[in-house]
Amino acid sequence: MAKLSKTEIKEHNIAVELLKKEVLTFEEKVIVYEKWNESATSLNSEAGAFFTPHELANDFSLNIYRKAKTIDLCAGIGMLSFCAYHYQGCTDITCVELNPIYYEIGKKLLPEANWINDSIFKYKDLGHFDQAISNPPFGKIKTGIDKAVQDELKYKGAEFDLITIEIASKIADYGCFILPQQSTPFKYSGAEFFMDLREQNKGYNPYGLSVPNKVQKFIKETGLNYEFNIGVDTSIYKDDWKGVSPICEIVCFDFKAD
Repeated sequence: MAKLSKTEIKEHNIAVELLKKEVLTFEEKVIVYEKWNESATSLNSEAGAFFTPHELANDFSLNIYRKAKTIDLCAGIGMLSFCAYHYQGCTDITCVELNPIYYEIGKKLLPEANWINDSIFKYKDLGHFDQAISNPPFGKIKTGIDKAVQDELKYKGAEFDLITIEIASKIADYGCFILPQQSTPFKYSGAEFFMDLREQNKGYNPYGLSVPNKVQKFIKETGLNYEFNIGVDTSIYKDDWKGVSPICEIVCFDFKAD
């Protein structure tokens, strides 16, 4: 577990006290999402898992289909699903989360969802969905993936966020993800203008930048096509994360088209 500051401990304890209540109001649930600190119970730097800030999750929800059957992979305590349910009318939601503490808190904050305390590598048991959403753990982490599942995946790299996308492609028609900018072929958040690094013309890639090698590998091996979001600059929320300040992009995939 990471060492929290006195202010972080005070904020976290407010959330802990609220979670002792049998039933929480909508406003109290939002307070828990904003103040409960994931680093208080887990070594998140090793797991690569950090919860989505509430306002970013709200903007993220604008990129998903309303009222669609939805699965949230690596759901944490359910911030993305909370916004999908309350702001976009997605009432048929399944949340998959391996960490039992996150799972229990998520069930209390969004009891309307179907919560599964298991690995996303059990994806064959999950069924099929209109859309998958995720803020997956970033980078190369210990996945616990068995060889049989690894052999089934086209992507042979070790980036967990990219593995999550391919798994989503197997069980959903559409996907929307929060990824570290270096796991995408785009530069928009925190940049002076939108750049698509797959383009060679000066209009979309004026500095002649290259697509990151790991993204080239992922696209080549899976054939999946990145699509940009509706225009959300995530950098305005980079100081709202707990313990990190990542520059991310929201990316979408039309798995049926791919």
